Amino acid sequence: MAGIRTHRRAVALAFVLLGGAFAGIAAAQVQARPSGVAGRVVSQTSVLASVQVYAYELADLSLHKALTDPQGNFLFQDLPAGLYKIIAHKPGFVPAVLMLTRATAQAYQFLELQLAQPEVRARQNGTAATDDFWALRASIPADVLRDIELGEAPAELASHPGSGGSSTRYGPLQGVTVATKSAALLRDFHTEMQAMTGVGQVADLGGGQVSGGKVGIEGRLGEVSVGLRGRFWQIGGDSFAARRAGGTGRAGDGQTRAVSLDLQTSPTSNISLTSLNNHLVSRNLDGQPQVGLEHYQVSWSQALGENSRSDFAAQYTSENNYYRYGTVDPAEIPGASRTWKVEGAYTTSLGDRSTLQTGVRYREYQFGLASGAGANLPGTPPGLGRSSLDFFGRGGLRIEPPLLVEYGLYSTLRDGSIALTPQGGMVLQLGSGWQVRGSTSRRVYQQTPAVSSEFLPALFKESDLCEEGGKACYEINLSHRASDENVVSLSAVERTLGRTLRLYFSDELFDRLETLYLVPGDRLPELRFMLTRRLSPRVVTKLESTVAAGGGGTFVAADGQPYRNRVRYMVTSLDTRFKSTATGVFVAVHHISQDLSRLGPGSGAPAGILASASLPGAGAGVTAGTPGGSTGASFDRLQLTLTQDLNILMNLAAEWAVQLNMELSRGLVPYLPTQDPQLHRRFLGGLAVRF
Repeated sequence: MAGIRTHRRAVALAFVLLGGAFAGIAAAQVQARPSGVAGRVVSQTSVLASVQVYAYELADLSLHKALTDPQGNFLFQDLPAGLYKIIAHKPGFVPAVLMLTRATAQAYQFLELQLAQPEVRARQNGTAATDDFWALRASIPADVLRDIELGEAPAELASHPGSGGSSTRYGPLQGVTVATKSAALLRDFHTEMQAMTGVGQVADLGGGQVSGGKVGIEGRLGEVSVGLRGRFWQIGGDSFAARRAGGTGRAGDGQTRAVSLDLQTSPTSNISLTSLNNHLVSRNLDGQPQVGLEHYQVSWSQALGENSRSDFAAQYTSENNYYRYGTVDPAEIPGASRTWKVEGAYTTSLGDRSTLQTGVRYREYQFGLASGAGANLPGTPPGLGRSSLDFFGRGGLRIEPPLLVEYGLYSTLRDGSIALTPQGGMVLQLGSGWQVRGSTSRRVYQQTPAVSSEFLPALFKESDLCEEGGKACYEINLSHRASDENVVSLSAVERTLGRTLRLYFSDELFDRLETLYLVPGDRLPELRFMLTRRLSPRVVTKLESTVAAGGGGTFVAADGQPYRNRVRYMVTSLDTRFKSTATGVFVAVHHISQDLSRLGPGSGAPAGILASASLPGAGAGVTAGTPGGSTGASFDRLQLTLTQDLNILMNLAAEWAVQLNMELSRGLVPYLPTQDPQLHRRFLGGLAVRF
C-alpha cells in the first residue's frame, strides 16, 4: 500500500512539473508574441502565399501593406489605433474585405481571410461575376484600388503578348476588360480633374458667371515619364465700370488657358513646355479685344557625366494693355510689348565641398506698339527695341560640415553700358534642426545708359525680386525643422529697386488688378513668417504671412507728371487639414495699397525727373503738376476655401472631393475716373476627382 501511495505522489509531481513547463513555454510565447495585427490567408483548399494584404486607416487615409509568406501568414507590427479596412488580394481570386477596430497600437489581433475564385463566389451569392466585381470595387478604397491595378499591369501584358484584339479575363478585380497593350500601359497614369462654376464680379468685366476647370495627368509612357497640366477659366457678364461711368453698359467676357507638359526621357534629362493665353474683351462699338497676353516657354535640363548639368530655357511673351492700367502708371510700363528671353547655364561640382554655376542670359524688348498719348517711353520713337546681355556666376563652398559659404557675380551689358553686382551668402547649421541663412547683393558699378529705365513683370512668391530688379538686397533667415509637419521660419529682407517692376499677387487673369508697381529708388523692407505645425495627431496647419512697406522712388508717369511712390502690402494665409474628417480649410487675407505724391519744382524731386516730365513724348500738352497732389489705389480681399474628401463619407471607386470657394473684395480699381467703393463677391463650387 505504501508503494502505491509513493507511486501516486511521483505521478502527481510529474504532472505538476510538466504543467509548469508547459505554462512557462506558453508564457514565453505570449511574452515573445509581437504587438500588431497578424493573420493568415487561405483558399477553400489550401493556404495562399504571395497574397498582398492592405491595412487602410479610414480616419487619416494612411495605407500599410504586407505580403504573405509560403504558409499564408502576414503581420502588421505596431499598427496604430483606429478603424481599418483589411483587404487581401491575389490574382485569380476575388479580393476579401473586412473591417477591423484597433483599440491601441500595442494590442495583438489575429485574422483569417479566405479568398474564393470568381466562379465559386458567384455560385455562392447567386450573382454574376461582374456583379461581384462592381460590388467589391465600390468597397475598396481608391488608393488600394490604384495599387492593385498598377501591380497587375505587367501580368496583363504577359498574358496578352500581342497588341491587337481584346479579351475579358478574371484578374485582380474579376471582370476587368483588358483591351490592348497600350491600354494596359495607360494604367500607369494617374489623373486629377477639377471643375468649378459660380458667380463673381471682376473689375474689368463686371458681374457674371465664372466657370472653369483643371486637369493633371502623370505617369509613364514606355521609358518616358509624362506630366501634363492644364487649366481653363471663363467669365461673361456686363461691365459695371461702364455703368458706373454713366454709360449704358457693355457686354464683356474673358478667358484664360494654360497648358504645361513635362517629359523626363531619362533619370538625368527633362524637357518642359508651357503655354499661357489670357484674353479679356469689352464689346464696345468696334468690338475689339481690350486686354490680351500670350506666353510660351520651353526649358531643357541634361546631366553631363556624374557631377555636371546643363540647363537651357527660352520664352516669348506678347501683351496688349495687360501691364499698363492707367495714365499714372510709370511711362516705362508699356501699353503693348513683345519680349524674348534665352538663358543657358552650366553647373558642376569641384570636389566634395564646392559647386560652381556659370551662365548667360539674353533679353530683347520691343515697346511702343500701342497707339495713343503716353503709349511710348519719354522721348523715344514707336517700336523701340532694347536688349541686354547678362553674364552670371555663382557657387558654394562648404568650409566645415555645418557652414556653407555662397558667392556670385552678375554683369549686365546693355546699350553700351555695363553693371556689376557681386553677391554672397552664408548657411550655418546650428544643430537640432536650427539653421541661419544670410545673403547680400549690391550693384557696385554702373555706367548709365542713354535710356536707363527697364520694366519687368513679377509674380509674388514665385519671383526673386533681388535677382529680377534689385539694385541692393540684404536678407537673413532663421528656421527650425523638426519634421515636414513641424517647421518654423522667420525672414527679414531689405531691397532697393533698380528697375520698374509690376508685382502681381495672383496668377489668374481675372485677378490681374491685384497688383502694384515698384520704381527705381524704392526701398522695400519686408518681413516673412512661416509656421507648419501638427496641432494634434489628426490636425496639421500651415500659417504664412508677409508684410512690407516702403517706397520713396520717383518716376515720370505716362501722363507726363512726376510722382513719388509709396507701397504697402500684407498677405496672410492659414491652411488647416483635419485628417479625422478629411476636411481642408484655407483662409487668406490680402491688403495692398499704393500712394503717389505729385511732385513739382521745389518738391525735392531729382532734376532729371522734372526734366523728363517736360519731354515732348511724355504726354502731349501736359505739364508738371503742383506739389501736394496725390492719387493711388488700395485693395482688400478675404478668401475662404473649404475642401471635403468624399471617400471618408462613402465608398467610392476613385478619390472624390467637393470644394467651395468664397471671396469678398473691396478696393479702388486702379486709376478709374471714379473710384469703386462696392463690396465685390465671388462664390464658386465644384468637384475634384483623382484616379
